[in-house]
Amino acid sequence: MKNVLRTLTITGGLAASLLIGAGAASAAGNDNSLLNGEHDLLERLNFLGSEDNGILVIDSQKDADSNVNVESTEDAYQSNLDADASATATYEGEDETASVDTDGDAGVMNETVADEENDMYSSTAEADAEGTVGAIYEGKDETASVDADGDAGVMNETVVDEENDMYSSTTEADVEGTVGAMYEGEEETASLNADGDAGVMNETVVDEENDTYSSMTKGAFVGSLNSLFENEDDSSYLNADNNTTFMNSIESDDENESSTFALGTDSASFLAVGSEDDENENHATFMSALSAWIKAEQMEDSSYLGTEVDTTSMLGLESEEEDSFFSMLDATANLWVESTENEEENDSSELGLNLDLGLLASSESKN
Repeated sequence: MKNVLRTLTITGGLAASLLIGAGAASAAGNDNSLLNGEHDLLERLNFLGSEDNGILVIDSQKDADSNVNVESTEDAYQSNLDADASATATYEGEDETASVDTDGDAGVMNETVADEENDMYSSTAEADAEGTVGAIYEGKDETASVDADGDAGVMNETVVDEENDMYSSTTEADVEGTVGAMYEGEEETASLNADGDAGVMNETVVDEENDTYSSMTKGAFVGSLNSLFENEDDSSYLNADNNTTFMNSIESDDENESSTFALGTDSASFLAVGSEDDENENHATFMSALSAWIKAEQMEDSSYLGTEVDTTSMLGLESEEEDSFFSMLDATANLWVESTENEEENDSSELGLNLDLGLLASSESKN
């Protein structure tokens, strides 16, 4: 088993190296030096696995490709780059087998357009990368596997209109990932799964002719985690989820002497853990939600500043033999300041505060 895990670790690292090397070799015209280096590494790995009388096979050239495309005219330019690569490593022994697979895909695009007659310029750029890694081990009494996927992308679009003194830019980025692991033995099993997704977007517009400016930024994160363990006597689990978003907005109008600002976030979380055996079951659950915002406005003769926080949480504990407990909290707070001025110099201001609080708790005894 020790030699197999060592071999699996080495082949996993080699597969990742071959994944990079395969793409580089394809872009450089499929240089044969990579094949020679692979042959030497293969001999060394076969020597490491010789104690188990195993067979190690590596395939890094099954799928390796890159493509570059460039087109240009007097007023436009476009380029595209795509690259694909994959690598596979397998080990077979008398009583066990192991394999590692990797795949990668990357692309870049840029498009630029210049309109000299209307004094306008625009540019769009996009990039994306995807990757997958899978590993599996099978023995007489146990099996194990790990899978991972990742995807990342970014985009930017820029427009410049010199005739109207206007500039705009939009940027988006997103990252996704998934990881899964599983183990099965004679008397126990275990699994783990995790997912994550994060993204951000910004849009900015500048209008110099009308003396206006605006910017909007949004972001989000979503993640989850699930794990399970079971054997002959007991089992346990853990589940967790989170969803968080945020937003920021800025607007200004110098001509009308006005501006606004907003910043806020919303978040929701969930956590559940539990265990079970022949005599008892225990479960715990926690949920929470949070919302927080700040808003500011300023006009020619008035201004406003306000904040708001809203939170809700719940906690529950349950057991077959022991006491059970449940609680819930709900709280909201608002604070604002407002002032007004006029030509008659009759200034006014207002300060406000709202508080709401709710609490619920209960318990149950098994005695």
